[in-house]
Amino acid sequence: MDRVAIFIDGSNLYKGLVSSLGSDYRLDFVGFIEHLVGSRKLLRAYYYNAPLPAEDPAAKAHQSFLNYLKRVPYVTVRLGRLERRGEGFVEKGVDIQIAIDLLRLGYARAFDVAILVSGDGDFAEVVKVIQDMGLQVENTTFQSLSSYRLAQQADRYFPLDELPWEQLRARGHYEQVAAESYQ
Repeated sequence: MDRVAIFIDGSNLYKGLVSSLGSDYRLDFVGFIEHLVGSRKLLRAYYYNAPLPAEDPAAKAHQSFLNYLKRVPYVTVRLGRLERRGEGFVEKGVDIQIAIDLLRLGYARAFDVAILVSGDGDFAEVVKVIQDMGLQVENTTFQSLSSYRLAQQADRYFPLDELPWEQLRARGHYEQVAAESYQ
C-alpha cells in the first residue's frame, strides 16, 4: 500500500476555495485529506501558510483556524511570515518550506507518493528531483490557479474543481470539529 504525504499550499487552496465556492465556504479538512488519500496510507499532511498581521480584521479567525489544524491528527502546520510591501503584505518563506519538506522526506523515503496541493509552477523542478528518486508526485489545485508546467511535470494531475465540495463542507465551527475529534 502506497504511503502518501500531502503538502498543502494554504494560500493557494484558500484563493481557489474563495473564487470557486465563495468566501463563506468552510472546508472539512479531515474529509478533504481523506478524499485525497483514498485507499492509500496517510503518512502526514503538511499545511503551509503565514499568519495574518494582528491589525487584519480576519486575524483572529485565521489564528483560530490554524489552532484547529494543529489539533487535527496527522496534520502539521508550518508557518512562514508576511512582510509589508507598499500597501500590502507578501507571503515569505512558505514555498521554500514546502520544497525543503518535499526533498527532506523524499530523500528519507518517508513516502511513496507526494500530493502537492498548489498551482505554483516554481515547484516543477522540485517535483522532477522527487521523481528522479523513484517517487511519485501528484498535483492538484483549482484549474483557474493551475500551472501548466507543474501539472505536466507531475505523474498525475487532477483538478480540485471535480471534488464533491458539498460533501466536504464543514458542518460546524473548526473549534467544535476539533473538540469532537478528541471525544
